[in-house]
Amino acid sequence: MKTPLYRVAFLILVFSLFYTCERDLKTYDLISYERCESDNVTVNPFVVTDFECQSNIEISGVSVIRNPSETGVNTSRFVGEYIDGASATDALTINFDNGLDLTTNALFKFKVKTKTTGTLQIQLKGGSSSDLNFDIIITGNETWVEYELDLVDYREEHFTKFDLVFNNGIENSGNDVYLIDDIKFDETIDPCEGVEPNLSIINDFDCQQNYFLGQDPTQTSAPVVDNPYMSGINQSAHVGRYVDNGTEPYDNLEINFDSAIDLSEKSLFKMKVYATVAGPILVKLEGGTTPIELNMPITNINQWVEYSFNFSEAINNGNDKLIIFFNAGNATGTEADVYFIDDLKFEAYVDPCVGVPEDLSIISDFECQQNYMLGADPTVIPVVENIDKSGINSSSFVGEYTDDGTQPYDSVLIDLGAPIDLTVKSEFKMKVYASNTAPILAKLEGGTPLEVFANITATSEWVEYTFDFSPAIGAGNDKLVLFFNAGQTNGTATDVYYIDDLRFDVNDCAQIVEDCTGVTQDLSIINDFDCQQNYLLGNDPLINAAPTVQNPNIDCENRSSNVGEFIDNGTEPYDHLFINLNGAFDLSTNSTFKIKILSSQAVPVLAKLEGGTPLEVFADITMTNEWVEYSFDFSAAIGAGNDKLIVFFNAGQTDGTTADTYYIDNLRFE
Repeated sequence: MKTPLYRVAFLILVFSLFYTCERDLKTYDLISYERCESDNVTVNPFVVTDFECQSNIEISGVSVIRNPSETGVNTSRFVGEYIDGASATDALTINFDNGLDLTTNALFKFKVKTKTTGTLQIQLKGGSSSDLNFDIIITGNETWVEYELDLVDYREEHFTKFDLVFNNGIENSGNDVYLIDDIKFDETIDPCEGVEPNLSIINDFDCQQNYFLGQDPTQTSAPVVDNPYMSGINQSAHVGRYVDNGTEPYDNLEINFDSAIDLSEKSLFKMKVYATVAGPILVKLEGGTTPIELNMPITNINQWVEYSFNFSEAINNGNDKLIIFFNAGNATGTEADVYFIDDLKFEAYVDPCVGVPEDLSIISDFECQQNYMLGADPTVIPVVENIDKSGINSSSFVGEYTDDGTQPYDSVLIDLGAPIDLTVKSEFKMKVYASNTAPILAKLEGGTPLEVFANITATSEWVEYTFDFSPAIGAGNDKLVLFFNAGQTNGTATDVYYIDDLRFDVNDCAQIVEDCTGVTQDLSIINDFDCQQNYLLGNDPLINAAPTVQNPNIDCENRSSNVGEFIDNGTEPYDHLFINLNGAFDLSTNSTFKIKILSSQAVPVLAKLEGGTPLEVFADITMTNEWVEYSFDFSAAIGAGNDKLIVFFNAGQTDGTTADTYYIDNLRFE
């Protein structure tokens, strides 16, 4: 019976320990700290308050409490507690009665701990100019975070008050708690200190602001502003903001260099532009013996784009002014068109075409291979910046052709200087960027002419079009003529087409001219209209029902120079092409009949074996105006003794004409 005694003894022991500890605790005081335990503190005038020894400015509405989380970036024992009011504009106010001196310390810093995520608007008031507002996103993750605001650009101001509006614009219950600490102004380091002027840089709106922008010496035409679109090729903190009077065709930004611009080593003028409207940029050098103007279109809007202007032709001209015209020559804008600009500078021009060998099969790529004049003079198709450097065309420069779409045969004539050799490269190719659908006609002239059409079907993107000139091999043509919206009058007088990479290329699908010397007869081939013409086509031995003609559409599916032409009476349901196979045809190894057909209409085709046990097989022509190969499986007729093949076009139908034309080729059994 020892267990009950053990339990009693244990309870007595626990009670005794509890009584002893409780009695002992009453003899000790609670641990406490003073906000500042030093009597010898040197005031730091750049500290607003740390709620301890450097509490230099009292902030109304902020209580001093023990730091509930002495962790991370804030291990202070005391912090401030601010409870935001219910209003959307309640503010914590810091007063600087004698005006704030930001001359040396312009980096405003503070720590915040809260569970409320929102926008803190810092309102700077009482300066020599207008009040300023800055927004900072406060993270509500219940950890101490240090925030900062760089006021280096406002060091000449003497603000008398900062209003800190937490969760700006949002009403709340009036119980949002913000713990704050270490409000101070740290020393700022001028990022441009020690930077030597580089006079080839006109203005980068940061450390290299070497020339005045504008004509009025009292007010710049492109003031420095924070980069509102810090992205892409421009991550600069500051840029220039130029307001153009878009209703004035030649409103401009003038830069006066006071002496002749030295272009001997750096003749390439470059600048970055962020525009919200498209239009031409004209950059002009003047003030010397020979002014020079260069144009470039703004094609990509709502993004930073760098534009380059090669002034190498103006070396030693003595020009001392640079003038920039936005939307030059136009009055289609507004009186306050805004352009953001940056990094205006001169750089060394490096000719990218040095060492590039001439390739006369390329008419023009508008860069290194500009081997023939397009039109009567260079103004017909000027070189411009690529409107869309994506997809199949990432070139920097392209051609811009303005076509009179009201004239059916307005054209671009390209004189090749001598008969073009199409033996190897018989395919003309061209990339086109168009805003409207239209037919294109490419024509060879000067010998035996040849016209080839293509259709622009995709707009607002680069598409490559191909024109097969293989039928003109050896024809002696020495001119290429291009017609946009050929034969039509439904365009405007100023239809614009961007073009690039005009060239003659190897034609993988060029026509094949057969040499039948030494060719062995193959009786599985009925007729290829070249070397294998092994069976009579038609009932009359004196009349070929499908005579040999020139291939009207040489393509990759059928490169033969010769094909057959069959005229069908489409009003007769079973008008046909008869082929005598000269005895029972052996299908045991080759039982599939194949035929290539070029048809202008979608119709059914019937192939029939006769003379033994007949067999009919149907197919449908679904693709028109191009060569398609059709197959007919006659394996079910093996050993059936058939000796005739009959082909019915538009079989069983009477909706055709009396002279429907079908081109056929490579009739064979496989």
